[in-house]
Amino acid sequence: MITVDLTKRRARYLVIVDDRDAMTSVAEHFRADRLPERRVLHVERQADHPVEREMQWDELAGSVLDAEAESLALLTYRAVSHAHAATLARREYAVLNAAVGMCEVIDTHQEYGGRGWVAIRIADGGSDGELYDSYDDARGAQERPERCTYFPITPLFPWTPRMCEEHLAFMNDLPQGWTDHGTPTCP
Repeated sequence: MITVDLTKRRARYLVIVDDRDAMTSVAEHFRADRLPERRVLHVERQADHPVEREMQWDELAGSVLDAEAESLALLTYRAVSHAHAATLARREYAVLNAAVGMCEVIDTHQEYGGRGWVAIRIADGGSDGELYDSYDDARGAQERPERCTYFPITPLFPWTPRMCEEHLAFMNDLPQGWTDHGTPTCP
């Protein structure tokens, strides 16, 4: 008799993604509300048995290599379902792109010796391009201040891409209402 386990428990999932053509046109690339999206082509739960797991990995990795597309990748995620693994892959890509945008904003201000406060959109890492005299000015100028994070720009403290990625990932993971003035607070 075969038993089927229908409970959702964490497992490792193998995900094939395609990052090519995340934007469909140049005009779409410059739209402020358009975020690039990673295409998830295939999701598969990793086998439990070590031999089967190795064969499964080799087969999927071979498929990615056979496609000869630089934009394809085989990734692994700990998730509770196929849909959860696909969501994690898409979210990781969105945070990475937002971090690149955040770094560009910071570097642009630092390149010209700017000092002041900047408002960075958490969703895409973009900014309104302005430097503000104070935190309150930066927050007050935003249409949706709760969707931004705010911090001072100074040439003494440059932000690395990794720092930007970690900061945006952290801000994305915070439940709504757990931030006060763009900084984390205790619930």
